[in-house]
Amino acid sequence: MSAEPGLLGGSATTSDAGAIVEAVDLEVVLPSGDGVGPWSGSIRAGEQVLLLGPSGSGKSTLLRTLAGAIPSHQRARVTGSVRVGGIDPVADGALAAAQVVGHLGQDPADGVCLPQIEDDTALPLESRCTPPEEIGARVQGALEQAGIGALADRAAGTLSGGELQRAGLAAAHVARPRLLLLDEPTAMLDADGVRAVRAAVDAATASGDVATLLIEHRLDDWAGERGVAGLPARTIALAADGRILADGPTPQVLAEHGDALRDAGCWLPRELEQAHRPAHARSSRDAQTGGAPGPVLLTARDADLGHAGRTVLESVELEARAGEVLAVVGRNGTGKSTLLGALSRLDPPLRGTIEGAAAGLVFQRPEAQFLASTVEDELEASGASPAEVAQMLARLGLAAQAGASPFRLSGGQQRRLSIGAMLLSDRPVLLADEPGYGLDRAAQRTVLDLLREAAEAGRGVVMTTHDLHSLEAADAAVVIAEGRVHGPMPPQALLEDPDLQRQAGLLARQAPDAETPPTPPAPDAPAPDSSLPVASVGPRGALARRDPTVLLGLLTALSIVCIALTEPLPLLLMYLLLSGGAMIGCRIGPVALLRAQLPFVVFASGVLMVNMLSRPGHEPWPDLPVRITQEGIVLGTALALRALVIGLGALTVARATDPRRTMVILQQHARLPARYAYALLAGRRLLDDLSRRWETITRAHRVRLPLTSQGEVARLRPRHLARCAFSLLVDALRSAERIALALELRGLGDGDRTFWKPSTLGRSDLLLVVGVGLVVALVLVVT
Repeated sequence: MSAEPGLLGGSATTSDAGAIVEAVDLEVVLPSGDGVGPWSGSIRAGEQVLLLGPSGSGKSTLLRTLAGAIPSHQRARVTGSVRVGGIDPVADGALAAAQVVGHLGQDPADGVCLPQIEDDTALPLESRCTPPEEIGARVQGALEQAGIGALADRAAGTLSGGELQRAGLAAAHVARPRLLLLDEPTAMLDADGVRAVRAAVDAATASGDVATLLIEHRLDDWAGERGVAGLPARTIALAADGRILADGPTPQVLAEHGDALRDAGCWLPRELEQAHRPAHARSSRDAQTGGAPGPVLLTARDADLGHAGRTVLESVELEARAGEVLAVVGRNGTGKSTLLGALSRLDPPLRGTIEGAAAGLVFQRPEAQFLASTVEDELEASGASPAEVAQMLARLGLAAQAGASPFRLSGGQQRRLSIGAMLLSDRPVLLADEPGYGLDRAAQRTVLDLLREAAEAGRGVVMTTHDLHSLEAADAAVVIAEGRVHGPMPPQALLEDPDLQRQAGLLARQAPDAETPPTPPAPDAPAPDSSLPVASVGPRGALARRDPTVLLGLLTALSIVCIALTEPLPLLLMYLLLSGGAMIGCRIGPVALLRAQLPFVVFASGVLMVNMLSRPGHEPWPDLPVRITQEGIVLGTALALRALVIGLGALTVARATDPRRTMVILQQHARLPARYAYALLAGRRLLDDLSRRWETITRAHRVRLPLTSQGEVARLRPRHLARCAFSLLVDALRSAERIALALELRGLGDGDRTFWKPSTLGRSDLLLVVGVGLVVALVLVVT
């Protein structure tokens, strides 16, 4: 189906001097047969364009094509032509497109490439050779526009999903690209977060030089109180098969195609929802809530909830009742996931009690809970019979995907599968963490229908949400604010109280015209899918202020000296002196230092034992059942101390050295290509995140297991841990692929670049070299 006459946003058959994007018969077909187009049109500087269509219609595919990721990073057949800012992204790839494009993808966890937020935001500027003296102010300005100015020096692994989403937005627009591509930038944000993102996009396009192409399900939240008038002025609407349904002024497109878009699964602004909503649908909500509440299945009594002694929620009083869907609403970082973690019995309360029936928990990222290699096996892993599995496949609409990998499903299909698997586990209470996150109307409706059917079958359902559509589907609601749970109350009471909605994060706290960005989430807000706080321990102490090249050089020199020594005494003195220097220079205690050296101690012990038992020579204890020689003791002790000294030196340098600063030094002085240096930093970012991902995956798998006889969540056995390891491997590989693309979209190549924080040798570095040299020389002379 082609676009309707009179609604085209501009033909690209003739060159448009003001156009940033020009496409002629552009069509992209993926190996699966899905795709988008053909599209002929243009996007001009200063335009904000909404790309609207049901899941699977090719919205993200179009954005990835304009960003140069297709076909360079994702195989597809591309026909027609397209140019973005004079660049052909299809032929030239993501690295070339990065000169004119800023891109924010769907997964916030992979939108930040480097370990530190300010370094990640600075990367596009460095890649475009921005003068170093300008980079700091522009980085801070971009972060403040995104509402996270206070988080500039934070580690990426300590941020929540919403904070990561805002950090990715800052990196996408900090270099002032000609085209800003945003793929669901508000999916994990409360109302204040949406307001901050909207303000940042408006600021980016205010100059009239930047165009924006936006994919967004939460149209009401994006538009705010202005309704349709608050949406981008132009909309490109896609049909389910990826063809252009309409391209023109947003009010006209929504008025003329609202019914088709709604029926295809798209959300419409609330003022149009009522106009396009059938009468029987408007009355169904009343029918759902007509019955009396069922018996209490699960209770929290005077419970303080938190982690590691840190209280997040105080004096929680909550009941989950049979036949009832209870919505838990609150701002990002207020403790919604903490509450579900306690109700699922993954996290015992700090005080008070959690009593009642067993609860199953569906996490925000469904793929964290997958146990099997196929969709059918995933359902069977819940202990269901073949007949029950076949029935559930039909209910989920996944019968055709029964033999497919769960990791290959779309986001909506994964969400349905994770809920279906938990329903088959037959637990009386079902907990769902943001079940509507990132879903269009059709997918969200299916998910909410599954939760409603579970309640009607006699189960209790508790779901967290910041989405008004999900709230309307509930029977009761509680609000988390200021460390306490308020309610329950009828959802309608919450929907009719603007002040309460602002406390719950459903409405922004500021007026639409406010220029001051909203307060960012609390610094200790948990990372996505994990209610456990993640601490960030950066380099500390005097050695952290020394040049990394100097520290690496000293480590190399010390290793050479140790290799040349064969007597234990000088090595022992060097080890003791180095231990003292490490504790002082890195601000680390003796117990922590010994614990960190445990692998080296084990290795050194093995070296000592092998030499004691294998070296020929004098036997000081001939009556022992094993042969030990004096020469073996001396040489083994020397070799063991050598390993300890070198290992301790490596630990000291690693603890004192900032990874990014080290990479900058290696680029400046060792001419290490930037592509390799930043790839290593991105690997460090992924490595830092693995522990949180492992924690999330193991927690998600534990709630799939039967409770113990004491009513506690069971521990994982080796075979379960093997499944978790496979899930972690898949998750890490997928993240590595997305981070590699994000690096290219930040302009990371082998060309010229500037360094925001270049490192230079100072007098203190020289004094350190001289001091260490004198100490080593003194040890050698004395011994």
